[in-house]
Amino acid sequence: MCTLEPAGATGRLGGEMELLLSFPPCPLLLVAACLAGCGGALTLDAPNVAPSLAREPTRVDLDPIETRGVVQGDFVAPGPAAVLTAAMDQELAGRALTGGDAGGYRVRCALDRFAVRSETRVTENTEMLVLYADLSCDAKHTTGEAAVWRGELRGRACEEGSNVLGTSVGVTQRLVNRALSDAAREMASDLAVRALGLRAVPSVRAFASESQQQSSGGIDDTPWGAAALEESPGAVDHALHTLDARDTVLRAGAWNVVAMAAGPDDPWLAGEKLALDDEPLVRFVQYKALARHGGEVALTQLKSAADKEGDGLLVELAKDSLASGGIGVARSKR
Repeated sequence: MCTLEPAGATGRLGGEMELLLSFPPCPLLLVAACLAGCGGALTLDAPNVAPSLAREPTRVDLDPIETRGVVQGDFVAPGPAAVLTAAMDQELAGRALTGGDAGGYRVRCALDRFAVRSETRVTENTEMLVLYADLSCDAKHTTGEAAVWRGELRGRACEEGSNVLGTSVGVTQRLVNRALSDAAREMASDLAVRALGLRAVPSVRAFASESQQQSSGGIDDTPWGAAALEESPGAVDHALHTLDARDTVLRAGAWNVVAMAAGPDDPWLAGEKLALDDEPLVRFVQYKALARHGGEVALTQLKSAADKEGDGLLVELAKDSLASGGIGVARSKR
């Protein structure tokens, strides 16, 4: 397993910098505990994922998600449950699923929590947004009533963008939809690849233009997105040895390959020493990787990091993950 070390901008493993893991909180943060009432309700949009061309994919039919828990924030109808249903449906249809049982599966999920957190850093003119989505799901054969899997899907996503003094609601709108896209696609991937044990190819999100991709694309739309959605250990070593010191988003995308390959009972593939990045966006994904792994040593390291972390959004992520005993999904042994 791993230990945590601080790092410079690259966040490379085995860094030699002997700095204390201490990020003092900035006194000039405008904190929105949830995005309600600051500029009006937000509109949630499902990502447009291209359907696969597979002739006979394994069917995974997702019933409309019901809202059972707390929705924190003000969102335009139809709201989080309906948009998550549409987003996950599109992701499942785009993965060319194979394997499993003849006839496919029917899945019912309830939304236990949907929350959006945001902080605007005045001195940096940036906004950082974190999205939480928790589903309780039950999967059955389409031809029977016996459950083949029952469990939790926990989506965690973070996005960052320029927002002077937090005055642009349009920036917040783009960030929340980028985060929702990543979270929904990753929960659908966990359902298919881990919970149901299906084989899948990476999906492709469709954009109307290059400018739309630049403004609307999330971490799963970076060049590392396909490798992350495969949830395979094969790309981890390459991702960690090509971290780009100049590009925060690409580093976050590379670490998301590690995060999505991590889960209960999976080996830890990022080496014995996890060097924490200077950038909060990248550290978010590093903490997400530890939380998805969920082993005793991983959670101990996550707690140690949380005790020294100075970014409020990251502290909340770590404490939330510790409270639930991790956020990952074990791979099906069927």
